[in-house]
Amino acid sequence: MAELPAADRLTQVSGTDVTTQPNDDVEPLAVVARDKDGKPVEDTSVTFTIEDPDGLEPLFYLTGGPDDDETVVSTDAQGRAQSPWINVSAKEGEFIVRAKTQGVSTAFTVRVKASPYVVSVAGGDQQKAEQGQDFADALRAMVVKSGKAAPAGTEVEFRVEDSSEDAPRFEGEDRVVRVKTDDSGKATAPDLTAGEGTGTYTVAASVGDAMTQFAVEVVPGDGSPEPSPGDESGSPSPSPTTDPSPSAEPSPSASASGTTGGTSTTGGTSTNLDGGSLASTGAGGIGLVLAAAAALAAAGFAAFRFGPRLKLRSRDDA
Repeated sequence: MAELPAADRLTQVSGTDVTTQPNDDVEPLAVVARDKDGKPVEDTSVTFTIEDPDGLEPLFYLTGGPDDDETVVSTDAQGRAQSPWINVSAKEGEFIVRAKTQGVSTAFTVRVKASPYVVSVAGGDQQKAEQGQDFADALRAMVVKSGKAAPAGTEVEFRVEDSSEDAPRFEGEDRVVRVKTDDSGKATAPDLTAGEGTGTYTVAASVGDAMTQFAVEVVPGDGSPEPSPGDESGSPSPSPTTDPSPSAEPSPSASASGTTGGTSTTGGTSTNLDGGSLASTGAGGIGLVLAAAAALAAAGFAAFRFGPRLKLRSRDDA
């Protein structure tokens, strides 16, 4: 079994500089493990640990067990690992989430601060696009201020939380865009275009200290043409026929026909004889046939009785 490459660094791809409201949960924080050549490292364990200097008592929501301030997650095929959701109390302050693997680490700072704004997802979350293609639905955020829809013109920042060149970009080139809310408090981002990188990416929408996140996935593009029916390089060869090949040995009926002087299986004269077999026998063959006819005529009644036997034998041989 080949030894897995060692992780040289951890890159934050989701949850950088998070600010949330008291009593609001924090969405998963994600990292990508890469080796010294910049390639993703698959199936390596990443430990997420909460450091809580302000006594906010945040905990990871863990499946199948009590919530805890530490958890271990394995990276996927793209080298990505993300923490569980994090429970936040009613206190204001800061805490740190540290991700660590094979001696390398990175730290997220999460701020808990009351804000008059609340930002939530209004459309475009959890969708997929092929490499280099636009995502079908625009990302839309709903902004509420002091319990009511935010005034029209409130600025919302949309940010792709991945700085790599192959991550998705707005209108194909911008990592960060700013748009204004409409009369209903909704803000719509420009078209988001998938890059060459595959996997799940996070886009944050924020107003001041309030924020929400979108998850989008880039899947491999299917650019390989299907082989045409006549393509010798890609299409399977025709199936061999199941009919038996002609035998080189003479058939029993052919042997019988030759033995009986051209009599067919139905007792009639063979058309092969009329069509050229007689001519191919030459003068000697004609003489033999005439001699046989004279002998039958001389035999009289005996020839009459012998004829049916020849016919019966011909049917049996066939």
